[in-house]
Amino acid sequence: MKLMGIVLSFLVCAASAQSPQPSPTASPATAATAASSDPAQLEALVKQQFGVTFTPAAKFSPLVADFDGDGVEDVAVVADSKDPIPDSYSFKYQVADPYHAYFGMGDPRFTAGFHADPGHTHHLLVIFGSGQEAWHAATPKAKFVLINVPFDSVEIGRMLVSKKKPPIFMIKAVEARIMDSAIWWDTKKKKWKWEPGDTIQ
Repeated sequence: MKLMGIVLSFLVCAASAQSPQPSPTASPATAATAASSDPAQLEALVKQQFGVTFTPAAKFSPLVADFDGDGVEDVAVVADSKDPIPDSYSFKYQVADPYHAYFGMGDPRFTAGFHADPGHTHHLLVIFGSGQEAWHAATPKAKFVLINVPFDSVEIGRMLVSKKKPPIFMIKAVEARIMDSAIWWDTKKKKWKWEPGDTIQ
């Protein structure tokens, strides 16, 4: 009996010393965030959600944050497409032009052809996450293609839009040696907005 007790104690100690395994209830959004750095997985996600005409821009990393404030992680991906509008029907995404809307010309059916600066032709693909799988869900909450936003780089920022509410996450678009700008989701009007920021010295 004593020998059996010693053996059982040894087995318990050995088991407790092992590295803990990932919990089956761990947030899928966390796993999806880690997987987003894999170019092949990112390209597969983009083509699944937006169609084969879109290709992720290799030099930009995806941005993961809760852009619509519902507590579920979303993602923004920089991608290229020569014609982003036609597949919006089949893949159920909305095309928006928050940059030109700021200047009073927000209809993407007309502004999609505006390419005054050939160096700024990337699009921002945004997926609003749904449920535990967040932005990696097969059927997201919503999808958007933001066209004509000028930037050389993008990063996650925070913005205070109301004194009565905490800051929201937004996409900070930076044009080298010109200015930065904010792209953010207006939860009241249910649309994307663009606002200029400070001039970069």
